[in-house]
Amino acid sequence: MTIAGKIGIAICAILLLITHSVMSGSEDNTDYRRTGSIGLIETAYSTGKIVRGDKIFYNLQAVLDPGSLPEEYKAGGESIIRSGTPFVNEALDNWEMMSPAQQATAAALLARPDNDSVYISPDSHFAIHYNIGGSNGVPPEDLDASGVPDYVERIGIYADSSYRRYHNNLGYYPPPSDIDSLYDIHLLYLGNAYGVTIRESAGDSAWQDYGSHIQIHNNFSFAPPNDDPEGTVIGAQKVTVAHEYFHATQMAYAYKGGDDLWWTEGSAVFFENDVYDEVNDHYYYLPYFFNYPDTFLIDTSYLGSYLHNYSTFVWPEYLAKKFGVEIIRSVWEHLRYYDPLTAMDSALYPFGKDMKNVFPEFTLWNYFTRNRYDTAFHDDGADYPLIVVGPVVPSCPFTGVMPIIPPDGLASNYIVTYPDTTVNGVLVIDFDGDNTVQWGFSYATVKDAQIEAVPACEVDYLGRTNCGIYDFVRYDSLIFVPCVVSQWQDDNLYSFNTTIHPFGDIDGSGAVNVLDISYLVNYLYKGGARPVYDIRMGDPDCNGHINILDISYIISYLYRGGPEPCAYRP
Repeated sequence: MTIAGKIGIAICAILLLITHSVMSGSEDNTDYRRTGSIGLIETAYSTGKIVRGDKIFYNLQAVLDPGSLPEEYKAGGESIIRSGTPFVNEALDNWEMMSPAQQATAAALLARPDNDSVYISPDSHFAIHYNIGGSNGVPPEDLDASGVPDYVERIGIYADSSYRRYHNNLGYYPPPSDIDSLYDIHLLYLGNAYGVTIRESAGDSAWQDYGSHIQIHNNFSFAPPNDDPEGTVIGAQKVTVAHEYFHATQMAYAYKGGDDLWWTEGSAVFFENDVYDEVNDHYYYLPYFFNYPDTFLIDTSYLGSYLHNYSTFVWPEYLAKKFGVEIIRSVWEHLRYYDPLTAMDSALYPFGKDMKNVFPEFTLWNYFTRNRYDTAFHDDGADYPLIVVGPVVPSCPFTGVMPIIPPDGLASNYIVTYPDTTVNGVLVIDFDGDNTVQWGFSYATVKDAQIEAVPACEVDYLGRTNCGIYDFVRYDSLIFVPCVVSQWQDDNLYSFNTTIHPFGDIDGSGAVNVLDISYLVNYLYKGGARPVYDIRMGDPDCNGHINILDISYIISYLYRGGPEPCAYRP
């Protein structure tokens, strides 16, 4: 289910939360619904007032010429469009849906602007086109008396920095060149849009590469605050150049739009922060991920999750920290021939991994933000919002836990619970997910702020787990993260129980008896299977060694009134 659909379900869930204390998380309750012209246009389309061709055309106008919109779609307090590239691509991909008159206007909007001045960037990679006066004019300030406005010079500097990072440092292909080999950036008034990369003619590679040009706002007077120490406008310039130029770089490999928007935008946001990590403009997107962990990672609906596409930068951020930043380029190299998920599997293959067996670890990382932050997870996690949790189960073991809002494909739930200290043993995790999808399961234990993360608990093809937590009463809290690792289907159901198996239950039957003696003999002397759930279950005398003394210990316990098996605590 897309995010827009889940908002209604969430209202019902809130009623349950009030009486059952089952959800906690981010204090930021930002709604996914977009305001401004884009939202008005989407509402008109979803209610049948306009057809899709009209929606596509009006969205294009909202990005490139907002003053020309029909009055009913001009909105006071216009929402900010940080990248207009998805709307341009939607128009180019669905050109035939627009009327002939709309196509003619759209073609004019998408043409390269006719600026009156040009500045070549210091490294001679970019031509920055700008106007001195008029509505498209840049701020005239020229503190270095070079004859070129400082605003323009900064764009050139930031473009060159992005070029060096992408091409010289990381080895990405440059965008296909035009006649003069300089990449063209045009500065002009774009309403409340930061910038846009406009796809042009196909390149000459064997894959689907494209040339392009970039348009960037001429003053950023509307930009909301960011963390750049040089000021908000300069921060907006930096991230827009890095973001849009990575779109241009992407097109050297393949044009990916529509259903792949989550990856094109997520990776562009990742690199705007990689190049200019002091700005933190991308923090605005975070609630659109952390408030909706149960929603498809790959959700690309334009209204319901437009900003979700940008918030997915946390996925390439995980990949880069776990496997090195070069893996993002590897994904793009494979994208020349495959869809994003297949390309990711190919990029992970040299590490002995695929997306299905790393996604559970990624979902676990997302829990450890804000006051839960740990350096083992997201580098900037201390600044990220808390993920929405639900349910919170007051005591463990428990039975009959079900999802509040079931996870979609490539999505997760977060279940937090607290051990009942009156019972102990191995806590057996009995998770049973809908067998029409593939599941992953991860968990973490917390003791005195020390985190022990288990990124993968075995889940069989029927969606059932086979793992346990030894001596679970040692911990202050337990965090369970079931996730769907296949990409399809929404609202996938599960049931979740936990039970206690006593120490000495070596065969995992739930009781200590003569069969555990036989099991341990087989393990020690006949090459049998290791103790079930945890190797330490084979150490009932809790001395840190598994040997014949443990066999004697169980015999004494069962038949001679000896002490109970205990927990090994070094």
